[in-house]
Amino acid sequence: MDEYEKLIAASKEQQLEQTQQQKLTKQMKRTVSISRIKLVLGTLTVLLLILPVSYMFTFIFYAFGTKSTTLMDVTSQTLYVTEPNTSLEEMAFDMEFTPFSMQLKFDQYKRIGKEDFIANTYDMRYTLGHLTKKEVSSMLERFPHKYPTQTSPWLTHPENRYDVNSYTEWTILSGLPEETVVEAYISLHELATVDEIRRSFQNVDVLWAAIDTGVEQTNLSKDGNVVSPIGYPVQVDNTYWSPFRDAVSNEQAFKDILNFIVQHEELATQVSSAKNLDLNERIAYINEHGIKTYAVVVTGPKDEIEKLRETNLIRTMKIGEVKLWNWAM
Repeated sequence: MDEYEKLIAASKEQQLEQTQQQKLTKQMKRTVSISRIKLVLGTLTVLLLILPVSYMFTFIFYAFGTKSTTLMDVTSQTLYVTEPNTSLEEMAFDMEFTPFSMQLKFDQYKRIGKEDFIANTYDMRYTLGHLTKKEVSSMLERFPHKYPTQTSPWLTHPENRYDVNSYTEWTILSGLPEETVVEAYISLHELATVDEIRRSFQNVDVLWAAIDTGVEQTNLSKDGNVVSPIGYPVQVDNTYWSPFRDAVSNEQAFKDILNFIVQHEELATQVSSAKNLDLNERIAYINEHGIKTYAVVVTGPKDEIEKLRETNLIRTMKIGEVKLWNWAM
């Protein structure tokens, strides 16, 4: 009987241990489940906080740090003075904000004849004030090299030894239909003021003037950097978004733009199609020697462009865009 009681006692003890083990296992599973739920809830809370905080930081950065208006102004004004015969409609800028970034989408226009046509569509992204994305979709049929070199300019200084094959260009021009308007890139035999060229080039619109900045003879800065033409629109532009609106003169507005973008030259260089701008050197030259043009972009009827050859002012000519007749004086 003692052995039987011992056996019963051992069995009860074993059952008790199993019950306690089961309770401990359940408690452990419950603890693990609660910990997982807390971890998930904590992670979700952090993620939900990160998004509004990042947006708040983004808005604060672009409102008080590197302002969105500054980025937009540098972008637009750089294109006006580095891309011949182009304009923008800043009222049509599509601006979007994502965490730490600002995206700008806009169209760039060219004047051919009396109408403006979309030349390029830009898609640009700035991350904390730095340009991190630049995509350009072009609608042009003829355009200068994207990255100009010493031997591929469309606009050349009188002392630059490189010559465009103008005979071929004039031949192409003469073969165009009478009912067309043409954009032409014209380089001069000698430096002149913009007013002198406008008076000499009758019955066409002088749209954009490339300005002598002391480096165009070789297209090299004093540091040996390959540089591209800079200049300004010649026509009066009273559109609300233009940096030349209500300017004392387009010449003065050009100087003001250079003095503004030189403060953001790294960004301006990224925005433009040029590899280097070297603005300090070029601004100093303009301040000392004044503003003279060595080349211009004009537009007009095909026949009127041909007549410009008779002025004996033209060193080289390169045809740009050609459109059907839209000329109305």
